[in-house]
Amino acid sequence: MSVTSRQAPADREPRPCVDVVLPHARPMILIEDVSSRGPGNTRSTVRIHEGTMFCEAPHGVPAYVGLEYIAQTVAAHAGLRAHRAGEPVRVGFLLGTRRYDCAVAHFPLGSELTIDVVATPEVETISKFAGVIVDAATGNELARCAVTVYVRRGVAGEP
Repeated sequence: MSVTSRQAPADREPRPCVDVVLPHARPMILIEDVSSRGPGNTRSTVRIHEGTMFCEAPHGVPAYVGLEYIAQTVAAHAGLRAHRAGEPVRVGFLLGTRRYDCAVAHFPLGSELTIDVVATPEVETISKFAGVIVDAATGNELARCAVTVYVRRGVAGEP
């Protein structure tokens, strides 16, 4: 995938491709179309099809994978901030989650998910986020949780 920016609406700046803002390598990049929704809010999407990583046809993707969708959207949030500041993308670690609540057992084939994360005030290198996964077609909330993450001071690729 290209590392160039994607087109953005006229009232927004171009957004970098997810490959640029995540310290992951394919095929483990699971989210798509990352965009900032404000200083503490980031959104991504995932389209569920038979080729989607972890898909269990004919059901779709197990809902527990949603925790990784939320974690990658949090990582993209940090990566977008670093990208805008001209800084390198940093590696982060998921420290824990609170109450991953799911309304479904699987994210169904053919669905498009919208993942929104909202940051709470940060403490140095530890941050907390609220994450929500919504079915883009219906607007129904499918999953939600709070996550705590640690962001390393070093850059991706450093020991």
